[in-house]
Amino acid sequence: MPDMTERKQTILVADDHEDTRVILRHYFEAMGYDVLEAHDGEQTLASMKVSHPDAVVLDIQMPRMDGIQVLRAVRGDGTLKGIRILALSAHALSDEVRQIREAGADAYLAKPADPKAVLEAVRSLMERDRGA
Repeated sequence: MPDMTERKQTILVADDHEDTRVILRHYFEAMGYDVLEAHDGEQTLASMKVSHPDAVVLDIQMPRMDGIQVLRAVRGDGTLKGIRILALSAHALSDEVRQIREAGADAYLAKPADPKAVLEAVRSLMERDRGA
């Protein structure tokens, strides 16, 4: 039986496509996570500063501030340092993947990504913290 005193882990799903956010929300909530959503890069960064989620699923191609800009801002902010970030991009060109890694993503998946693969990647990132 789960320990009811332990807080639920929070996942922020940041994607400008509502259908992607809804699908991922359902998967994460079904697995017992609290889920927050953001639809652009500025909202993502603001939400991270307020909520300090355990992990973020971050689309790279978003309006107002792209995912790479968000990554750089997060990794440059010591208060957000421990947040695990899974980057998603439909443009899986090697140069972009290199930029994503250099900007500070903990993991990367190409879009369209199977929601189960996203869930497993996020779980793996958060388990690293517990096991290390």
